[in-house]
Amino acid sequence: MPSVEDVLSKLTIGAFDPLAYDDGTFVDVLHSNGVTAYLSAIGAFNTDTVFVVNDAYGRVHRFKNLKEHVRISGAPEYFFRNAPSFMSVLNTEAVVRDARYETEAALEHYLYHENTAPFIAYRLIQRFTTSNPNPNYVKAVAMAFRKGRYDDFGTGKYGDMEATMAAVLLEPEARSVVLNADPFIGGVKEPLLRVMALMRSMELKRPDYQSIVRLFDMDQKIGMAPYAFPTVFSFYLPEYAPDNRPGDASLVSPESQIMEMPKTIGLINGMFSLIKYGLSNCHGGFGSNQKTCAEGNFVGATAYLSFSRPFDSNNEATADDYAQRTVNELATLLTSGRLSAANRGVIKDSFLMKMSDPNGGTDAAMRLAQQLIMTTPEFHTTNTVEFSGANRASPQTPEPSGANYKAIVYVMFAGGADSYNMLVPHTCTGNKDVYAEYALVREEIALKKESLRVLKGTTTNQICETFGVHPKLEAVQQMYNDGDLLFFTNTGVLTKETDKQNYWRDTVTQLFAHK
Repeated sequence: MPSVEDVLSKLTIGAFDPLAYDDGTFVDVLHSNGVTAYLSAIGAFNTDTVFVVNDAYGRVHRFKNLKEHVRISGAPEYFFRNAPSFMSVLNTEAVVRDARYETEAALEHYLYHENTAPFIAYRLIQRFTTSNPNPNYVKAVAMAFRKGRYDDFGTGKYGDMEATMAAVLLEPEARSVVLNADPFIGGVKEPLLRVMALMRSMELKRPDYQSIVRLFDMDQKIGMAPYAFPTVFSFYLPEYAPDNRPGDASLVSPESQIMEMPKTIGLINGMFSLIKYGLSNCHGGFGSNQKTCAEGNFVGATAYLSFSRPFDSNNEATADDYAQRTVNELATLLTSGRLSAANRGVIKDSFLMKMSDPNGGTDAAMRLAQQLIMTTPEFHTTNTVEFSGANRASPQTPEPSGANYKAIVYVMFAGGADSYNMLVPHTCTGNKDVYAEYALVREEIALKKESLRVLKGTTTNQICETFGVHPKLEAVQQMYNDGDLLFFTNTGVLTKETDKQNYWRDTVTQLFAHK
């Protein structure tokens, strides 16, 4: 009798449930090593034998005792396993049933692949706790996904999300206060989540006449917006490593990929505007409505932050006590209590100063405190901040050399692009009419030759004399005609250093831009 591992690794051709066969088809049943064998002859294994096993995920597998190979005619020593197929090779017409079976088999293969559990575990951990989890943390979450159980959470079924999320949130690495001080733990919050945190914790309220709260141009202002992914790969790469110290330490920070300077400023400006003027377009605000941009005046805003703590001058609390309690509460709501003592002191002093200002008051002090917290690292990250006490060195401005300078701007599109509706063959008088071939292959989506914007001049070493671009690419045509743009077609992405010694061995497409 083989082992379960032998059956799963060596047999690939499925069998029906032995109980579905006619009585007498199988005359002997053997049980050993976790394997059940149904034999058509007593004590004899043959091609009719059916093996039944359970895999590590509890799935039942039934296999025929057969292997199928394709052998090369004239060279029988060369052969390969016949690829599985659900679509009939004899019937040229597609059958919906077979397509469904093949799709179901592909989805099951992906779901139960060995890499699926750690892949999902790593991504969920990055989104909820830390960008750089240690292997034991990933393993614990992956095992919860596979077993469907984490302590008392889960149903025990593969892929149970209750068990998986319990492991993400309850593993020691997710809850340890000590680890929060480790610079390798935690991460940068997504920009949109920072905006949501401000609005929810500071009690966003809309006027009665406003039916819905809308945020405008968020993808342009902060780099993120609901239902506005720039590509199918979302807003940033999970493995993105920023430059300088994080990257040097082999740390990843996915959210940092979209936080370039304009987006960082747009985020701060938008939150400041929301605090001071309500939701509007005042000074980079996230709204679209026009209103009088006067701080504390929310008339005309589609929503505003209603959080407040009125100061009662008749009670025994001093202004200092009131300021301290307010700052502590803001720290709890906006930074999960991680706001450092130094930052609390700065914000408290500013709060007291604004509260005692004749042109200020408690409401103005509250708005100032909220803005100051928006500038702290504790609000933008999930780490505990430790101040070094050292001043950051001012960058040295390089001296210009005076030499002429030229730059190549290389645009890498993150998503898909229909390149054959961007650059199209136009005039081809050689042995092959490439435009006719293009029109034949692309049929109704082919661009009409008369609609193309023809590029000036003739090409060399190409199969066509002239090419055209999409009718809407007027600027591209002009740049090419002015000599400011070139096309490099049929190029791939360099994944390693390439030279003339390893060019043909290591590349699968011709990289004309590389020397």
